[in-house]
Parts: sequence; C-alpha cells; structure tokens
Amino acid sequence: MKVDRAAIDEAAKKLSNWGRWGKDDQIGTLNNVTPQDVIDAGRLIKRGKIFSLALSLKEPIQSGLFGGRWNPIHTMLATGTDAAAGSQDVPFPYLRYADDAINMPCQASTQWDALCHIFLDDKMYNGHDAKLVDARGAKKNGIEHVRDKMAGRGVLLDIARHNGVDSLEDGHAITNADLDACAAKQGVQIRKGDFVIVEQATRSAALKAGIGAAMPAATRRGSRSRPATGSAKRISPLSAPTPGAARCGLMKQKTPTSRGTGW
Repeated sequence: MKVDRAAIDEAAKKLSNWGRWGKDDQIGTLNNVTPQDVIDAGRLIKRGKIFSLALSLKEPIQSGLFGGRWNPIHTMLATGTDAAAGSQDVPFPYLRYADDAINMPCQASTQWDALCHIFLDDKMYNGHDAKLVDARGAKKNGIEHVRDKMAGRGVLLDIARHNGVDSLEDGHAITNADLDACAAKQGVQIRKGDFVIVEQATRSAALKAGIGAAMPAATRRGSRSRPATGSAKRISPLSAPTPGAARCGLMKQKTPTSRGTGW
C-alpha cells in the first residue's frame, strides 16, 4: 500500500467513527467495552500473576529526532546521605526521607495517547477543533475521559514468534493478514471490546544491542503501533480510527474500537 495523502483521506473517510456515539463523544470505541465485558474478563484470571508492560525510566528510548523529545531526567531532591548528615532535622527533627523528581516528555516512557493527540488537518476525533488543544492542555478528547475505561479482556498476538524471529526489524509493517494469521495459529479469538497486545520484541532487541538512543523515536514507536498506536508492550482496545493515519482500522473487520492516534 502506498501511504500518501490520498490513501490517508480514503482511510479516514472509510473507517471514521465520528458521530457514531453522538457529537459530544470523547472516548471513541471504548464505548464498546461494557461492564459485563469487565466482569467476564475478571473471571478469566486463574493464577493471579501480574506482568508489567512498562518501560523503565532508565531506558534511552528518545533520540530527539522527533518533536524535540528528551529522555527522562531523574533528579534526587533528598537522599539518605542528607539524612545521615542531619541536614533534614530542621524544622522536623528525626523526620528523615528520600525524595526525587522526574522531568520528561510523556513519550519518553510507557504512556497512553489520548484522542486529542492526532489531527486530520484542523480536526481531531469526532470533529472537534484542533485549537481546543492549547498551552493549557486539551479541552476535548483528553485522557481523563478514559481513566475508568481501560479494563477488559487482553489478547496477546506474538508477531515476532509467529514470524519465527526473536524480534522484527525496525519499521517492519504488520498487515491485517499477519494479525489474522497470528491469532489463528495461537488459537485465540478477538472479540468486540477486547484489548490487543501486539508483541514485536523490537524494543528489547534494540536495548540488547545498545542502540536505543540512536533509533528515530517516530520509527521505533510507529513500527510497533499495529494495530494500536504506541509501544508493543502496551494494551490497546481494538479500534477504528480517529481519521488521519494510514495505520487506522487494522482490525475493523472484526471489532471497531478507538484510541488516541489509533486504529
């Protein structure tokens, strides 16, 4: 597929969910996740084992080539050395502690993109004006609208293993056929309201090679954003897109849902 403006416009028109849940909707296809879906997902738990999908704040995932982003800057504001030296005893004697601060762009580690993150021309999801995102933040489509929506059945599609490799090459495109074939081979069914994790192992390979900081952030992140925008280590609901990205709607034939810059 040739990705150009015509292809983007065609995908945006074909896959758009604008207005599907009303003109004031700000959560997109997360509307597909019902309370019963959450209950059913909870019943799937067998062992109670927890797996973190987070990236460490120490990992150099930003190169500065996209958006002027930098890697996290971790500053210790108070340490055990301060406590041992007695420098914390005024004005509260014996209340000793450690404290710190982190300075970082949101994309410098694990994060969710809200529906206000991507525009098609001067509009974001559901036709809201792009100017509603200003220096004070987003007045529409902010992440706060989905804070109690990100729960449900998770489905892992291990694309790297399906392709018989330890990790996919950076920039490797994952197609609908790849996703369908992987799901079929694993014997899993993707249903309405599910959250899909696409594992490519791209990031792990880059870290092992020591080249994380040298990789263009847009390529690294974008290459792992099928079908959801963002890291392959992130959970994302199956979704049809906010128009404006050729990667939109990759699983729409099965289950439309929505995410910030997502499908």
